[in-house]
Amino acid sequence: MSVTKQADKPTVKFTGKAVVVTENQSVTRKPTEVLLNGRKGDTRMLIIRYTQEGFDLNDVRDMLSSSKLYMEHGLLERITGKSIRTVQRLAKETEPVRLNQQQSTIAFQYAQTLEHSINVFGDQQLAEDWLKKPCKYLDGHIPLELIDNSFGFQVVEDYLTRIEHGVYQ
Repeated sequence: MSVTKQADKPTVKFTGKAVVVTENQSVTRKPTEVLLNGRKGDTRMLIIRYTQEGFDLNDVRDMLSSSKLYMEHGLLERITGKSIRTVQRLAKETEPVRLNQQQSTIAFQYAQTLEHSINVFGDQQLAEDWLKKPCKYLDGHIPLELIDNSFGFQVVEDYLTRIEHGVYQ
């Protein structure tokens, strides 16, 4: 391929943020932005309203696809509580499939934790490595396995904040 043809093609780098490519121009979005699909989400009350409405299944799939770790651990099944086969069937529906409030809340927790850990560790690979390893501060639990529980999510977020501020074990 010639140099000019290579320059015409956009490069896509896996960074933990969804990449939207339009006319040789890419726009990177954070996991929570992908999940919100362009809606404003700068206040907790808006997030509560959006989770009550339910996120679109395709937006959740897009958010999860921004993370190799999330894709490898079958989190879509964990979020929806349905088998992979059922999720695949639902994704083929002509009408948009919306998650219920509980599922949407869990999806947002995964998006927020991924985003926060990338900010803390400065790199998606480091963040994903941290998310999948047992942590002494979390009594040997794996952070990724705690996120779908509201208390576990809060503990993981609190610990990320401690790391961010340099106050950790």
